[in-house]
Amino acid sequence: MEGQQNIHKIQPYQRLAAYYDQLMDYIDYDIWVADIEELVQPFQPGSSWLDISCGTGSMAIRLAKQGRQLTAVDISTHMVDIARQKADTQSVALNFAVGNMTTYTDDQQYDVIINLHDGLNYLLDITDIQAFMDNTYSLLKPGGLLLFDVVTPLLCQTHFRGYREIFNDEQGGYERFTTYDPVSQLAESVFTLNTSDADTVEVETHIQKAYDLPDVEKFCRSSKFKWWQILDDETLEKGNLESERYLVLLRRPA
Repeated sequence: MEGQQNIHKIQPYQRLAAYYDQLMDYIDYDIWVADIEELVQPFQPGSSWLDISCGTGSMAIRLAKQGRQLTAVDISTHMVDIARQKADTQSVALNFAVGNMTTYTDDQQYDVIINLHDGLNYLLDITDIQAFMDNTYSLLKPGGLLLFDVVTPLLCQTHFRGYREIFNDEQGGYERFTTYDPVSQLAESVFTLNTSDADTVEVETHIQKAYDLPDVEKFCRSSKFKWWQILDDETLEKGNLESERYLVLLRRPA
């Protein structure tokens, strides 16, 4: 895609939504579902669940197939449209909505809220994280559970310093280049996508922030939640400074 002259900047997941499942094809969603079930089982939560950063619905659809009553929300209308099509194709009943994880409101409360696969890392400021924590707290029933994951600086430094990927298909594909700044803890992924005009490309820029263990502990302590666990996503044991990703489970007081 080099040498293109005309660059049109577009919103994140405006076109990349169509490639999201390709980007995430390394993930074993069945393992993720099994881990979620293992973590929440001791609390015996009810069946009303909210996936507040649902992407193309892969997690929500699997959980709905297990009898959960799922509402799936994402900030991208393009992602929600694909998720709805996937659910319809598989004859899975879900409720869908477009909304921001920090401000989404509903006329009901939930037993479990999940926010997985780097959703929280799109929040770049502690005030946004506090808003997310406050909002999800208000959306939970007493005794309800919030489960989210967090990518750490170690993961970004190990895998995303100067990472390049090229994917081609009949629709033009994309070229991805990701850089990571260990000082700001910001990872920037630039996706360049061809268009039907050979002289024009469209560019989506995705910026995420990595958070280390003290960061995660701080925004848990600053929240309204009184109980939480910060776990290593591989072992489901207590998270540590060698973890590349944390799973964070919080419970609203009953």
